[in-house]
Amino acid sequence: MVTFAVWIWAGPEPRLAHSIVNAVAVLIIACPCALGLATPMSIMVGVGRGAHAGVLVKNAGAIELMEKVTTLVVDKTGTLTEGKPRVTKIIVAPGITETDLLAAAASAELRSEHPLASAIVEAARERNVPLENVEEFSSTTGGGVIAKKGNGPIVVGQPAFLRANGIAGLEIWKRRLVIFRRKVRP
Repeated sequence: MVTFAVWIWAGPEPRLAHSIVNAVAVLIIACPCALGLATPMSIMVGVGRGAHAGVLVKNAGAIELMEKVTTLVVDKTGTLTEGKPRVTKIIVAPGITETDLLAAAASAELRSEHPLASAIVEAARERNVPLENVEEFSSTTGGGVIAKKGNGPIVVGQPAFLRANGIAGLEIWKRRLVIFRRKVRP
């Protein structure tokens, strides 16, 4: 502050520019830890501001990588146009109706805070699908959710998460997940 005050009072024109430059130079020399804190703090603020706007960032390396990106391809309908994902199509296995699948998934995802969970719950509400209360809800970051209902567990998530929780008969068709039936554990 003393450096800034002296340069603003007695420095050459433009005084404000010289005052700021010299005050920052003194700050860098006297307190290099300020620079060490500035970078992570600015990344945290940027990621936080992005999250408030609905932009999720996996890690700081992703931000650095985006500087080199020249083309962006997005595979989630509604993400760019509405600012949030939404369910556009439901593909079911034989013997399961869309309503039953959506009711089970939305009931399980009701307590989840994930943006895709919100899209599933919103799709159920738009179609007037009744949601049921579930018991023993648990969420695994990056995996999925498990909830228990009167007639058994509901497992919703990524293919690896489903396999790890005993779901058999997974088939990926055009990047869509179809669940056939639950594997019976001995």
